[in-house]
Amino acid sequence: MIGKIQEDFAVLNSNRDLERNGFGQKRGEKIYLHPVEALYLQLKGRAKFAELKDLIDWVQKKVDSFPAIYFVYEDLRNRGNRVKIGGKLLFTNKAFLPISENEVISFEKIRSLLSEFGELILSVVDEECEVTYYSIKEPEMRGEQIEELPKVKGVFLKDRILTENLEIFEKYFYGSRVGKYVALSILEGFYLFERGVLEVENSEEMMRIAKEDEFQRRFFVYRDLKQRNFVVKTGFKFGSDFRVYRKVESADELPHSEFLVSVVEDEITVRDLSRSVRLANSVRKKLVFAWNGKYFLFEWVKV
Repeated sequence: MIGKIQEDFAVLNSNRDLERNGFGQKRGEKIYLHPVEALYLQLKGRAKFAELKDLIDWVQKKVDSFPAIYFVYEDLRNRGNRVKIGGKLLFTNKAFLPISENEVISFEKIRSLLSEFGELILSVVDEECEVTYYSIKEPEMRGEQIEELPKVKGVFLKDRILTENLEIFEKYFYGSRVGKYVALSILEGFYLFERGVLEVENSEEMMRIAKEDEFQRRFFVYRDLKQRNFVVKTGFKFGSDFRVYRKVESADELPHSEFLVSVVEDEITVRDLSRSVRLANSVRKKLVFAWNGKYFLFEWVKV
């Protein structure tokens, strides 16, 4: 089929096969194609609109997210999907956001798209033009831990608190057992102190640290997760800020922690995202990013 380029569209004579497979928009006896659709059809040998270089130059001028959007479009089509294009997104029965592995992801943009579509498939194009898909959604972050905490006395030791109260560890899984004592992290200690549960000797240094920006950034999320009835522990070994349990009845019989939670700034590189998801998958956990009071669950998916 021979077509032609007209300003923002490529045009072909009406064709039942193209209509049946969801290409373009029919207007009278013509089908008007998005530039990405036109390039796809020409590269597949099903139509010709111009010399390849001229066609690619036109597509690049008209499509901001080219070439990532093209490779995702092609991959989805090759998997048998009918695909529609809307701005920088692709649509099957879900919304897909194409992006290059060298780009950064804006969490404000993710928030905005999730508020519109409910779920989003981040579609990452690597240097070999292969596509990896990540489902993004806002999970229902709610634990089942009910705490009736005992009063605790402790001594501040530079970046943690030492207490003789073993129950706080054995029953509620705060801190780590150190001989006949329990060592609380400064996050745990300050949370208990704020709740009026912990009395600390030499608390001045703890209060100074608690005012630092980095501490406040992490503590805001720690406290929120605790208020959602989770058990929250360090996620350092897993490359995250926290690992999260829905419920712990005994430190001797720990269940599997379900989530890894990372506290993030406004943006993250796609490469860092990929590493984090892969690590979470390798230890059978779900990766959640905490940003600005919101939680975003990222999972690798097949499409």
